[in-house]
Amino acid sequence: MRCVSLRLHNFRNIKTGEIQWGEGLNLLLGDNGSGKTNCLEALHLLLGWGPIGDRRDVPTWGGSGRAFITGQFAGEEEALLAMGVGASSVLKYNGRRCSCSEARSVAPSLAFLPSDMALLDGAPSRRRSFIDRLCALLWPLYALRLSDFRRAVRHRVALLRRGGDLGPLSEAMAPLASWIWGARESAVAALSEELLRVGELLPAPLDLALSRGGAGRVESRLDDWWESLDAAGPRERACCTPLVGPHRDDIEFMCGDIPASSRLSRGHKRRASAALVIAAGRCIVRRLRRAPLLLIDEMASELDRAGREIFVESLRATGWQVIGTAAEAVIPDWPGRVIRVRGGVLTPAD
Repeated sequence: MRCVSLRLHNFRNIKTGEIQWGEGLNLLLGDNGSGKTNCLEALHLLLGWGPIGDRRDVPTWGGSGRAFITGQFAGEEEALLAMGVGASSVLKYNGRRCSCSEARSVAPSLAFLPSDMALLDGAPSRRRSFIDRLCALLWPLYALRLSDFRRAVRHRVALLRRGGDLGPLSEAMAPLASWIWGARESAVAALSEELLRVGELLPAPLDLALSRGGAGRVESRLDDWWESLDAAGPRERACCTPLVGPHRDDIEFMCGDIPASSRLSRGHKRRASAALVIAAGRCIVRRLRRAPLLLIDEMASELDRAGREIFVESLRATGWQVIGTAAEAVIPDWPGRVIRVRGGVLTPAD
């Protein structure tokens, strides 16, 4: 799928009412604070996700009134997505209300932010966030199951603090933990397979494996939950912290017998992170039979010129629509549409 046009009203500092996108690579070029990331965020919201990164404020300029976002999409089908954003949000697909999960299925998208450059050497929470976004696209029920498990974890914390009975809650959490582990393991396996097809963007062979949080004693996911929970019980009681479950998962990246974070240079780790995003897009195509839309903030972040050229060529070769941002030219000859952004005004450079 691809976005043909995007209409914005009262959305942050964006003054241009309608933006026309090219079918392939699109680059929003402008200084920091000009509105580039705001355009990405509008699409991110419309496509069934939330605010970009750590943003949590209502995305209307000056915080007054409601913002309206409308996108016309084409590709595997023609679709109109519309959203009213304010204290509460309403999302519509071809004129009828729909869920975020449905919007993600209609026009699957992946966002790649500067923080995602640290997938290999960042915190485990960054890697969990990456795999969760992919799983939410591959299995529509995933986001709901994950939300239910997170709610159960909060309840478990409360029970631990007051010394309550954990038995019934552990029973309720067991199938959720098992299901989430299964989905993540399947996603990691699919990523591993697609990484083999990414090409020279991946600087070295990379082996991936899901490390079950506080577990990993036996292969059976349900048995692993119970055995690990029994082993961690005294420590859980002592620290009042749930120690077993998907909320403590991590993804191991290895180059042979050496962790990739130790084996690869900083620049190569950034290239490997970018390769993972393209591999995730290939997973989406294989399962959903729809081309993903990639939203990439600060495309030139922490990549040298050679890395940028390989990254851009790898994106171009996919044939997917890419909408990226940068404060300066990513490569000398950009193979797509360039839109300059200044003070919330978007002007096509071509």
